[in-house]
Amino acid sequence: MFYKMRSQRLKKRGFPKKILLAIIPLVICLSLLAIPLGLANRIKITVSSPLKPIQKAFLVAGKGVKRAFLWIPASWQAFSRVEELEGEVFCLQNKVATQEAVINRLQTELSSVTEYYRGVKLGQKPLLAHVIAYDSTDLRRSILIDVGSRHGITLDSLVLAKDALVGRVSAVGNSTSRVLLITDPASRIPARILETSDVGVVEGGSGELCRLKYLSRWGSKVEEGYKVVSAPIGGVYPDALFIATVAETLEEEGIPYKTLRLKPRFDLAKVDTVLVLKKEDS
Repeated sequence: MFYKMRSQRLKKRGFPKKILLAIIPLVICLSLLAIPLGLANRIKITVSSPLKPIQKAFLVAGKGVKRAFLWIPASWQAFSRVEELEGEVFCLQNKVATQEAVINRLQTELSSVTEYYRGVKLGQKPLLAHVIAYDSTDLRRSILIDVGSRHGITLDSLVLAKDALVGRVSAVGNSTSRVLLITDPASRIPARILETSDVGVVEGGSGELCRLKYLSRWGSKVEEGYKVVSAPIGGVYPDALFIATVAETLEEEGIPYKTLRLKPRFDLAKVDTVLVLKKEDS
């Protein structure tokens, strides 16, 4: 009975047991400090050996997490850099295309001037001009060029491209002019066939072709590919300026003349650089 009462009193107090639990680790630490260094190291190795796999797993996991956190911003930066480089490449491609267009235009201009001085011998100086507008309806075939009266352009100034007649200036502004193409229905050009010397009039028509009219039905035989050049009748056009080639002969019953369908040297609706012939005193 006495022993039970004493045990109950010790349980109620509990103070000595707490002190004992606090003293035991302290005693162990002091004991470790007091034992020789070699023995202490072996104890540490023995105690830590079972924990090595766990430590290694935590270390590997930590490195993986670190790499993941570093990869996210690095990937975003790389993606942004790729987009930036693609934009730079696109801009460079546009610049290259622009430069190629400029080079092609300059080559065309140089070729036009060179062909003029090599082939055409007229008492007029050429002025380089660029086409800025087209009018290619069924009733009108004309172009607008970027030179006008302040550049010395006058009415009926002749317009050439690739050493061939394109048309004549029909209206003049201060800095622009309208050119009536040889394919315009209102165009009338005195002309002759170079191979036969037969004379007629070149008129515009529908489509991209024109016609040589008023040739004698009983005149010289004309074949496809013959050249048609200007005739100096009326004083507007010089002699022997190339206009077109014969594409087809059109003959109608009951009419005392024949008509030839002509094909210009190039598509006049696609010309972009021309030469305007100015008079020497302009």
